[in-house]
Amino acid sequence: MVAPTLPHLSPAQRERLEQLAEAARLHAALYPVPKPPAVQRRSRSRQYPGGRPSPWRTARGRRRG
Repeated sequence: MVAPTLPHLSPAQRERLEQLAEAARLHAALYPVPKPPAVQRRSRSRQYPGGRPSPWRTARGRRRG
């Protein structure tokens, strides 16, 4: 692919831009973007219809005391 010329840049600015572009390409090749961690869904507590918690959970919670 041919890079477009930027007529409004001086030769020094163009050279610096090329250096930065090459550095960015090299960085991308050496350090690929890590994949984000998989989303872990929170397990929902079992509930009876109507939203009441199961008796096992309520009995277990009362035992602390």
